[in-house]
Amino acid sequence: MSLIQNVLFSNDKLFAVDLSGKILVFDLNGKFLYQIGSQGEGPGQFFYLSSIVIDERSGLLHIASGRRIITYTLDNQYIGEKSFPFFIDYLEIIDNQLVMIAGQDGKKMGSKFVNQRSLFKVSTELDVVDSIPLLYIEMNEETGATFPFKNYISEIDEDNFIYIPVLINEPIVRDTLFKINESYLSPLFKLNFTPPLFDKEGNKLILIKNIFISRKFIFCEYNREGNGSFYIGSRDTDFSINLDEGILTENGENVVLRPLDLKNDQFYFINTSSFSNTSSEELNPVIGIVTLK
Repeated sequence: MSLIQNVLFSNDKLFAVDLSGKILVFDLNGKFLYQIGSQGEGPGQFFYLSSIVIDERSGLLHIASGRRIITYTLDNQYIGEKSFPFFIDYLEIIDNQLVMIAGQDGKKMGSKFVNQRSLFKVSTELDVVDSIPLLYIEMNEETGATFPFKNYISEIDEDNFIYIPVLINEPIVRDTLFKINESYLSPLFKLNFTPPLFDKEGNKLILIKNIFISRKFIFCEYNREGNGSFYIGSRDTDFSINLDEGILTENGENVVLRPLDLKNDQFYFINTSSFSNTSSEELNPVIGIVTLK
C-alpha cells in the first residue's frame, strides 16, 4: 500500500482503503487476507473510491465510486450497484440507514457557478427517500477542491454530528460542528480561531479540513497560511492543545489521529516507515491504534 486513506474495523478485521482505490483486508496481526473487488470498469469494479462504510446490521460494505454505490459482503461477494445523477463524497450509517453526502461542483446557474451538497437518506434498495440541504455556494468561476481524508460524520450513541469542509476560497470561515436532527441541522460547537482569518485581499488564512467529535474530545485538522495543524480539546475540561502537523511518534514522525471507534475514544494513525532497500521496495505504511483517556 502506498498511502492509506481510511481504516474500518469489523469482525476482528481491518478494512484499509489505499489512495489508489484498493480495499485491502487484514487480521489484527497485520496479515493480509484478501482484497474487496477489483480495479476496472465492469460490474462491481472501480478505479477510484471516495468513501466506504460497513453496515454491521446487514453485514454489507458499501463503496462510493464517482456517481455509483457498489455493495459487497464483508467476505468479498459482489451484491450489486446503482448510479446516481451526482457525485458521492461520503457514506455513513445513521440509525441503521445508509446515508450519503453528494452533490455537484461548478453547476452553471445564470452568470454564476454553484457548488452544492446534500445529505441523502437511502433505502435498502439504494433509492433516495429523503434529503437535507448542506451547502450552496455561488462563485464567479468554476472551482472545486477535495481532501482525501474525509471524517464528515461522527456518531456517539444515538447522536450524529456533521462537518462538511469547504476547501475553496470564500468570505466566511466554516468553523462549526452541527448535530444531525431528523430533517435539519443544529449548531453544537464553534471553534474560535485567533485572528487574522483573512488576508488583505480577502483570502482565507484558515482552511479547515476536518472537525469531528468523540465521547470525550473534539478534533480539528486545519491549515493556517499553508501550515498544517491538529487541534485536540476536551469536552469536559479546559484542556486543549494545538499541534504542528500532528502528534509526534517514537520514530519522530508527525501523525494525525483519525476516527476508528468514536464512542470509545479509539483512533488510528498511519506511520510510514521505510525498508532498507528503498530502490526495490515501497514505503510501508503501519496502522497504529490508540485510545485516548
